Amino acid sequence: MNLHVNLILESELRSSSRISRNFLVKASAAVAALLFLSLILVVLVGARSAKNAFLFAEQEKKQLDPVYRTVTDLKQELAAIQDVTNAIAAWSQTRPDWPGLLLGIQSAVPANIQLTRLTVNEIISIIDAAPTRVMTLYLQGKASGDHSETDVQELEKSLKEEAPFIGVMEMAQVKLFEAVKNVGQENMRIFDIECRFKTRKLFQPVKVKPKDSK
Repeated sequence: MNLHVNLILESELRSSSRISRNFLVKASAAVAALLFLSLILVVLVGARSAKNAFLFAEQEKKQLDPVYRTVTDLKQELAAIQDVTNAIAAWSQTRPDWPGLLLGIQSAVPANIQLTRLTVNEIISIIDAAPTRVMTLYLQGKASGDHSETDVQELEKSLKEEAPFIGVMEMAQVKLFEAVKNVGQENMRIFDIECRFKTRKLFQPVKVKPKDSK
């Protein structure tokens, strides 16, 4: 007969595992609390860093504002200077070749036609937001002979279709053709021809972004 006597009270019994369940619960709670505190610390540090970065950016902006205003003013001054230089250059470039045109008129006028007046009218008009030269040439004269009307029409045609007028002349039109009423000049005719040049833009103004209102 084998007898077994347990001398340890039930209250004195211990778990056979190395780590108790109660300890694991407490340890997990401590780790969770530590992680939570660490997360709060990271958030606080990040918020403080973001605040410092914002204050630094505000300070830097205040320091750069005068520089920005200076650069904007210089851009506007440069645009104004460019407008002036463009206007000077364009004024010369858009000017008609008057020596060549006057020689062309002289060559185009038949022997039986006498020019009595030559007038040039020029205005500066705004077209497509740019100053533009608008020029008109007026010719007045006398034509004699039986074919005077045909000769005046040929002169009109030459002023818009022949060199040096082709390419620069937009329109040439006889506005007046009538007989002279003086006695002894029954075979004489007077005429007016209007010639309109093609418009020429002087320059395109430089566009600058308006200065921001502060």
